[in-house]
Amino acid sequence: MKMGKIDVRKLIGTGIKLLLVCLLVGWILSVIEIDALGFLRFLSQSVRHAGELAADAVRWAVPYILLGAVVVVPYYIIKLGLDLFKRRKS
Repeated sequence: MKMGKIDVRKLIGTGIKLLLVCLLVGWILSVIEIDALGFLRFLSQSVRHAGELAADAVRWAVPYILLGAVVVVPYYIIKLGLDLFKRRKS
């Protein structure tokens, strides 16, 4: 049974397989006493902690980047200017 390019039997079969896998995984999670709300809380806390770690890393790195830029950027500009001057001279 095909509707356009979609094989309805394959779609239903995939849906049933997904349903059975969800049932099995849900049962296993309930056996080890993990509920959906607790799992969602864990995920949201993990994302929040990852964001805090990234923010801390940025707060740590920015002063060093700025301090290095005080030396590196003028050096680069001077070097670029000298290279352009050499090209025009040639």
